[in-house]
Amino acid sequence: MPDNRLFLLYDASFDDMDAEGCPGFGFVLLFNEADLSHFSAGENPSCPAVSMLFTDHADGSISGDLLGWAHLDADIFQHYPLGQFLTLMEQAAQVAINAYRQVGQVPDKLIAINLPDEDLIQFDVQFNDLQLKDKQSELMLAQQLMAGRPYLDS
Repeated sequence: MPDNRLFLLYDASFDDMDAEGCPGFGFVLLFNEADLSHFSAGENPSCPAVSMLFTDHADGSISGDLLGWAHLDADIFQHYPLGQFLTLMEQAAQVAINAYRQVGQVPDKLIAINLPDEDLIQFDVQFNDLQLKDKQSELMLAQQLMAGRPYLDS
């Protein structure tokens, strides 16, 4: 069974602010788990990768912008459909920004899993050291996560 997971890693070196001072968070998409051990934030990846910026705009909207590609001649870029990539980027931006809005911290890793029968992408949101202020916040976050699909605006 092929591994259909994709890995989006937070890379603060890409963080930016838009013209209104709204935060944008940098993420790097890696196409397989083996490449995780070779990734260093702030450095050019030694493997195929895509850098993106997810912005939390003042009007409440969320955007995902493509910043660049690493190793564009790699096979994965010949076989990964552009439409699938754009859908992934849009949904990952929604997930990352809404997680940030809920807990005030940017997720360190998103693992995207394409669900083959349903044209859906499931995200595993991971924080390396999430520190919630109190037990009530932790309980509220757990309830939101268990309610299913809490991050998608659309």
